Amino acid sequence: MVDRLERGSATQGTPIPPALLRFRVGETTDSAVFVAVGENASNHIESALVAAGRPLADHQAVLDFGCGCSRIVALLAGRFPQVRFFGADVDSEAIEWSRRHFPAVQYEANGRLPPLQYADEMFDLVYSISVFTHLSVEFARQWLTELWRVVRPGGTLLITVHGENTWYTLSSKRRAIIEREGHLFATSSKLRGIVPDWYHTAYYSEKFVRELLSDRFDLLEYIPCGLGYQDVVVATRALSCKLLHGPEAT
Repeated sequence: MVDRLERGSATQGTPIPPALLRFRVGETTDSAVFVAVGENASNHIESALVAAGRPLADHQAVLDFGCGCSRIVALLAGRFPQVRFFGADVDSEAIEWSRRHFPAVQYEANGRLPPLQYADEMFDLVYSISVFTHLSVEFARQWLTELWRVVRPGGTLLITVHGENTWYTLSSKRRAIIEREGHLFATSSKLRGIVPDWYHTAYYSEKFVRELLSDRFDLLEYIPCGLGYQDVVVATRALSCKLLHGPEAT
C-alpha cells in the first residue's frame, strides 16, 4: 500500500515515497518535511524563473536533472500540464518508484558522469536542485558541459549551490580554502554509506560559480539564498561552448 498525503493538503492524494528514498534526498524520513520542502522548492523555482524573465509556462520541454523520487517534478507537472516534464537521476531505485507513480513524467536513470540519454538541444529548460551542492568541481564541469548539450540554444538552466551563506558551518581552515580556491568538496560522516563518496557536500563562492558557468552559459540571475539556504543561479545557454570548440569560440 502506498502512503498518500492527508486530505486537505495542497497536494492531496500525491504518493509518498518510502523512507529511505526520502532520506536520500532530504536527510530526513519525516514525510511532512519531505512534502513541505518540495512545495517550497517548486515555488522558489517558479519565482526565480520569473525574476530572470523566463516563466516556467513559457517552456515546452523541461528536465529535472537529479529528480530523486520526484519531490519537485511531480508538483510542477501537476501545475503545468501543458509542459512536457522529464526526470533524470543516478538513483535507479528512485527512478523506478517515480515511473510507477507519476506516469505523466518521462524518467531515465543516468550514470555518475555523462552522457545523459537525451538528444542534443532537447530541452527548453533544465533545472537541478541540490545536485551541484554535492558535486566536486571536476564532476560539476563535466555535468555543466552535458547540460549545455541537452539545452537548446537560448534555453534556460537553473541550478542551486551552497554559497557564502552556508560557510558559517565550516572551520576557519575550510573557509580559507574556499576564499582562496573558490570551492571546497567536503565529505560527511552522516552521509557515509548512504550516498557514494563522490556525492557529499560542495561549497562555492559566487565569483567561482560565475567563472564556472561562463564557458557554457550566460548568467541571468544569481539569487543569494534564493532557495532556503541555497543560492539559485539562472542562466541561458550560450551559442557555443568554449570547452568544446576552443577559446576562439564566441
